[in-house]
Amino acid sequence: MARLNDTARAALGYWWNLITDAVSAGFTVTDTVQLANQVASDFGQSISFQENTAISQLYGFARRMENAGNTFQATAPTLGITADMIATPPYARDLQEQASYPLYHVKFEYTYLDSAGVQQTGIRTSVFSDVLPDTVGALTADVLDDAEAMASKYGHTLLSATPLQILAV
Repeated sequence: MARLNDTARAALGYWWNLITDAVSAGFTVTDTVQLANQVASDFGQSISFQENTAISQLYGFARRMENAGNTFQATAPTLGITADMIATPPYARDLQEQASYPLYHVKFEYTYLDSAGVQQTGIRTSVFSDVLPDTVGALTADVLDDAEAMASKYGHTLLSATPLQILAV
């Protein structure tokens, strides 16, 4: 995480969920900074120029993650996984460590029936060490296997597992 200064690291812990939600909703960086300032104002606080800059920097990470996820989701299952489908989040390990031990998180939408028969959906993560499968379809199959194991472990009935995003962490 060396690429973030102390202010950005603090903003990551405080503002990351707001930023990713804003990106997913299609907000611009300006909208997102204004939203953060409004939230702070609602609690009688203000955001410094440095914090606004940090929010903007984190917005860039979130936007790249969203774009890579959209590219990944739009790719046919028979095609290979390419660099433009993989994003690096701001909380990732430094590049030297990533190069020596590659680690990927694949976020997926997990829809299931719980033990009471209630349908629920959440975001879960599959972890891949060293290499990813060669194609989008192979990755999707591996995520489905992981989701089935998760459903079995927790007594759920799996309805679907849809990969959303590949992160190099």
